[in-house]
Amino acid sequence: MTSLSFVSDPVSLDKPALRRRIRRARQALSTSYRLQAMRAIARHASRLLKRGKRVGAYLAAGSELNLEVLMSAALWRGAEVYLPQIPRRGRRLWFSRVGAADRWYLHPRYRIAEYDGPALRAERLDVLFVPLLAIDDDGYRMGQGGGFYDTTLAFRQRARQFGKPLLVGVAYDCQRVECVPREAWDVRLDYLLTESGLRRLPLSPLCR
Repeated sequence: MTSLSFVSDPVSLDKPALRRRIRRARQALSTSYRLQAMRAIARHASRLLKRGKRVGAYLAAGSELNLEVLMSAALWRGAEVYLPQIPRRGRRLWFSRVGAADRWYLHPRYRIAEYDGPALRAERLDVLFVPLLAIDDDGYRMGQGGGFYDTTLAFRQRARQFGKPLLVGVAYDCQRVECVPREAWDVRLDYLLTESGLRRLPLSPLCR
């Protein structure tokens, strides 16, 4: 595994430039490194994948960290796995339970794979593994810019406290930055899961 590095220059304050920089860093990772990371995060997250737990995950797109091994481990341990469904209107995601039947389809607009199973809102999950493009040590994430997770997790921002679901950001170490540009609606994550381990994020912001 490579050593941890942070983005700490003025580029980190420019969202488009930061997105480009992190994408380049992530795309530069070798296939063997990605496979090692995929297995490592499943090991690090094992204590969150308990029998009967409702676990929200995602299907990796592009160079995102792949959760296939993690999801397989969750199902083997008796947890329920849910994947996001994009609604026809609005940006608040549903999460559909994955089953044994072949009920996959492509979203008509975004052309991404989704599963047609019993669906629920994020509030009813126990753990939600959240995709991201960049994250800082305070637990603030920067996504792709679509706003789906910001809208979906707005209830946590209003509550201003930890609760269900446990929000776990998933990223390679190279996606960690010193301070993510922030908006009033941003939701802080509870944990960060990378190839280096699973770490609890601070209760109070450190970066100003």
